[in-house]
Amino acid sequence: PVFDPLAYYDTEGNWVPVLAESWTKIGDGTSWQMKVREGVRFHDGTELDADDVVATFQAQISDPLLSIAFQPGFDPDEPIRKVDDYTVEFVGVRPSAHLPNAFTTQIGMVLPSEWLARAAADPTLNQMPVGTGPFMVESRIQDEVTVLVRNPDYWAADLIDIYLDRIEVYPIPDSAVAAQRLIAGELDLMVASETGAILTLRDAADQGVITIENQRSDESMMIINTQSPVFSDIRARQALTFATDQDLYVELLREGTAQAADTMFHPDLIWRNPDIEQETNMPERAAQMVAEYCADHSQNCSDGRINMRFGVPGPSVESDRTVDLMDATWGEFFNLDTSVKLFDELIIDVALGNYDVALADAFGSVDPDNDVIFLECGTISFISLNFSRHCDLERDELIYEQRAIDDLDRRVEIWHRIQEIIRDSYSFIFLTHSNWTIGARDNVHNICGQTGPTGDELFCNNQGRIWLNQIWLG
Repeated sequence: PVFDPLAYYDTEGNWVPVLAESWTKIGDGTSWQMKVREGVRFHDGTELDADDVVATFQAQISDPLLSIAFQPGFDPDEPIRKVDDYTVEFVGVRPSAHLPNAFTTQIGMVLPSEWLARAAADPTLNQMPVGTGPFMVESRIQDEVTVLVRNPDYWAADLIDIYLDRIEVYPIPDSAVAAQRLIAGELDLMVASETGAILTLRDAADQGVITIENQRSDESMMIINTQSPVFSDIRARQALTFATDQDLYVELLREGTAQAADTMFHPDLIWRNPDIEQETNMPERAAQMVAEYCADHSQNCSDGRINMRFGVPGPSVESDRTVDLMDATWGEFFNLDTSVKLFDELIIDVALGNYDVALADAFGSVDPDNDVIFLECGTISFISLNFSRHCDLERDELIYEQRAIDDLDRRVEIWHRIQEIIRDSYSFIFLTHSNWTIGARDNVHNICGQTGPTGDELFCNNQGRIWLNQIWLG
């Protein structure tokens, strides 16, 4: 609620303008012009203009981590330029028919250029960000509470009804604890994807708790580092896939809260290739692959098993259960050196390539073109957002082809082929389609059904992200 994005998705998965007034494709789509709305003011009173969009985009594309995701798609010399006071032009390196989709995410959030300059000199300002949204940061105690208050000068107040005056945001790492606090009436709203919390929220329906679940977003998976000394040989990746008891994982760890996944697309989505069937639960084939691998790579094996480093986010009850299950199912074929780390620490290890296998969630964008950062060869670097570090030139060409066209049938056909390439690379072991569950007291209204400034109904519960703009209590 502090920031308005330049664009967002409607309920049909189409991008719609928010801070942007219009988007115009130039020629084949290698460049796009975007005009921001006039008369929009930041919380500090300054007016939004093209200089702010340019400064924000340049700050993000210069960031060591974010730049890996976005630099491959934009002109390295002049990725953005100012056209006039309210218009900018984004300059790519390849045609894109879907560029506005990218600005439904973090890079679509705009900050005042003068504030950015001050924050560069004084990083403490990052604790009090300045946006254009319907709520402003009043105070913040890091890791304890952030207090937001209603923006009295919100630019879209005549287009969107804002009901709340104050929002208190509490970071609670253990969602099971958050669920108990919600049931006790200490919280009004929360988001969870962990099994225990979801079950607790479901069971509290008779205690004034409602749930809104979405299993059509990201996937829970084992990501395999294809450039690690152990798993650069595809036979090790095949062995791990064959040794994975996916059915047992779904039964014991998800307990009816999520369904098994074979690809990064839920079966209800048009993008999913229905012919893909993941090769899990095949212990005999795992044994064969391990024997062949260890015969050729004895330095990576001990006692006839492959040595591997395994990273799990935690600590939590769920992480403990995951470790126990993987020890039980993989232990016949692999010697696990397991590390349970806070998510931020684990994701740094993964981005740096300091791992063999890690449990994580990925993919899940409303439009899959926003997920290609996990697949492109161009995002493999010292710090990599292509976490598996697997490069396939055919896959890249297909990615760029689907990006350039509006033909939905052809795009679906391309994504079906991309899923085949991913399957054949054995770089991911898909476990389940994540269940992002919103839990709320039954006096919290209008969680879904909110509209943007154009009047379009907005996508609800996108990987747990909630619009708080039009929620009301009663």
